[in-house]
Amino acid sequence: MAEMRHVVRHLPTAGSGRAGEPEEEPVDGADGAGPGPDAPREASGLGDLVERLAERAADEAESSAPTDGSAAGPPPADAATLAAAEQVRARMEAGAAPAGLRRLAEALAGNDGAGSPAGAGAAVPLVPLVPRQRTAPDEHPAPLTDVVAAVRTESFLVLEGHRPEEVAAAVRDLARTGLRVAVTAAGLVRLDAVAPTVDRLPALTGPEQRELRLLLATATARREHAGREIPPPPAFPPVDEIRALCANASGSGPARGGAPDLLRDVLTTLDEPRLAAVAGVARAVRAALDALGPREGSWAWPLLANLVHSRHRPVFDALRATAAAALTIADRSRDLPLVTLAGPLPPHAGELLVDYREFLDSGGRARRRFRIGMQREVQPVLDLIRVGGQVPADARSVHAAVLHVDLATRLTAVDEGCRALLVPTPRDVGDLRALVAGLDRVDEAARAVGQLRHDVLFLHPTSPIAVPDLAAAERVATGILDVAEHGSAAEAAVRLDAIADGLAGSGPVEELVGGHRAAVEALRARDAEAYEAALAALAPARREAADQARCDELLARLRAEDPEAAGAYADGRGFVWSVPLEALLSRLPADDVLDAVVVLDAGELSVERLLVAAAAPRLLAVADSRAHPDEGGPTVLGALQRAAAPVVAPPRPPDPGGRVVRLPTARRPEAPRREQAGA
Repeated sequence: MAEMRHVVRHLPTAGSGRAGEPEEEPVDGADGAGPGPDAPREASGLGDLVERLAERAADEAESSAPTDGSAAGPPPADAATLAAAEQVRARMEAGAAPAGLRRLAEALAGNDGAGSPAGAGAAVPLVPLVPRQRTAPDEHPAPLTDVVAAVRTESFLVLEGHRPEEVAAAVRDLARTGLRVAVTAAGLVRLDAVAPTVDRLPALTGPEQRELRLLLATATARREHAGREIPPPPAFPPVDEIRALCANASGSGPARGGAPDLLRDVLTTLDEPRLAAVAGVARAVRAALDALGPREGSWAWPLLANLVHSRHRPVFDALRATAAAALTIADRSRDLPLVTLAGPLPPHAGELLVDYREFLDSGGRARRRFRIGMQREVQPVLDLIRVGGQVPADARSVHAAVLHVDLATRLTAVDEGCRALLVPTPRDVGDLRALVAGLDRVDEAARAVGQLRHDVLFLHPTSPIAVPDLAAAERVATGILDVAEHGSAAEAAVRLDAIADGLAGSGPVEELVGGHRAAVEALRARDAEAYEAALAALAPARREAADQARCDELLARLRAEDPEAAGAYADGRGFVWSVPLEALLSRLPADDVLDAVVVLDAGELSVERLLVAAAAPRLLAVADSRAHPDEGGPTVLGALQRAAAPVVAPPRPPDPGGRVVRLPTARRPEAPRREQAGA
C-alpha cells in the first residue's frame, strides 16, 4: 500500500495556489531545505497520474525482461498499458481528457489528502464530479444493493461478494436501462461468465451514437411522420393568394375587394383581350395611387380627390406648369454669379431687361456717352441690380439679372397657386423640386382614374358602372385585379381544387402528416384561415420528419454493420461487449462510445491497469473474496477502495453459515507510518 501512496499521494489539491498548479507538500524524510533526491517529482493532476502509471508499467516490463541477453519485448499486459498511456496523453494534448480517468484522479487526490498525515495540513481536496455523501474515515458506509441505482449517481463502484451469475445479471440490468457496457478481465475464462450482446463496438462515431440515442428517445412523437414526405415550402402557395382565391370561389370577393357585384358579373362576361385591357388600366391606377404614399399628413390625396371631381383643374395645371418652369430657371442659374437687388424694381423691369439682353446678344454695345434710347431706359433698372456685387454691364451679367427677375416672378405665382390648392409653399430649390415631382404624381393618378372611369362606364352597354369618387375608383380597380388575377368564382374553385390535388398526391388524404392534411382540407373547404394555421403547423412537422429521416439513416447504417446493436438501440437498450483487458487497453474506445466498464478481476490487476478508467465515464470493479490487494503490490481494487468508491453488495440475504471477509483498505495506516508518528 505504500507503493500506492507513492503513485497517488502527490496529486494536486484545490488550495490557495494558482489555478491548475499543485500545492507543495512536505515529503517524508525532508529536512526543510527541499525534497530529497529520491522524492517523487511534483505532480500535475491527471497527467501526473498517467505518467506514474506508465512508469510503473515500464518498470514491470523491465523487471520481466529475460536475463540471458536475448531480445524480447515487454509482456502483453505491460505493452497494452503503455499503449493506453500514449492514447491518454494524445487526448489530453487535444483538450479531451478521458472523463473517467480524470474523475478517478480527483477522487484519489482528495482522499489521499484527507486520510494521510501529509495531507493533514493541506487545503481542501478536489471534489469529484459526481458528489456524494461521505462518511468519516473510521466509519464503514453501509453497502448499496442496487447496481443500476448506484451507477446513476456514482462514477466508481466496487461490487463485493457477487457471484458470477449475479455479476451477469447486474450487467444485463445496466444494458437494459440503455447503458453501453464493456466487460473486461485479464483472464479469458472470467469473461465466459457474462454473455455479450454484441461482438464489437458499433460502427457509428461517438457523436453519431449520441445523436441516434437522442433521436430514438424522442421517436414516439415522430412516428406519425415515419415514411411520409412533406412537400417543400415553395409547393404551398402564399396565404394572401389562397385568401383571394377562397374569397372569389365562395362569392365573398366583393367583401374583400370592395368591388360591386355588378362589376364582377360584367367582368366574367368579357373576353380575354378585353379583360386584359381593363386589367391594365386597373394596374395603372393601383400603381399611381401607391406612388402617392401614405394618406396621413399628405397634401396629394385631398388634391387628387378634388381633381377626380374636376375641381381646381385650371389652377392645378397652371401651378404645375409654373413650378416646372421655375425649377428649370433655378437649375440654369446654378452656375451664374449671385444676383442681389438694391431696391424694388419697377413693374416693367423684366421687359426692359429682356429687350436689353436681346440688344446685346445681337451685337449691340453699351456706351458710356451718347447712349441710345434703350440703354437710357434700362439704366435705372440696372442701377438697382448687383450681379456678383457689380452693376450688370455685359451680356452675361444682364442674362443673370433676367433669370433672377423671371424666377422671382414665377415663384410668386407658385406661392399663389399653392395657397389656392392648400399645398405647402416651397422654401428652397429642394422644396420646389419635391413640389414638381408631387404634382406630376397627382396628375398621373388623376389621369389614370379618369381613364378607369371611362372604361368601366362603357364595359357593357346595358350595365353601366359609375365611379363617382376616388374611394370608388380604388374599390373598382381592386375588384378588377381580383377577377383578372384569380379568375371568376368557378375558375377560383377549380384552381383551389387543383392546388389541393397537387399537394395531396395520389395517396389517401388520411395518410398525410397532420399539418399537410389540414392544408389540403382547408383548400377544399375554401377556408383561408385554416390554411394559414396549417402552414404554421407544418414547420415543426418538417423538423420532426427530418429528425425521423436522420434516425432511420443512422439505424440503417448501424443495422448493416451490427444488427444486434441496432436492435438494442431501437428498443431503447444498451449493449454488452466482452473484451480482453489487453485488447481494451491497446485500443481505447473513442469518447462517448461506452458508458461503463466492468472489470471482473480487479483484485488481481496491478495498479497501472487503472488506465482502463479512460475507456468510459464509469468504472465498476468486481471484488473477489479470495483476492487480497495487499499481497503482491497495489491493485486496481485497492485504488478504488482508496478513492472511497461505494461498495455494492449482492441483492440476497446474507448466508448465516458464511464467513464475512472484509478486504483491507488503503485508509488503514501502515506500521512504518505509525512508527514515524510515534517517533
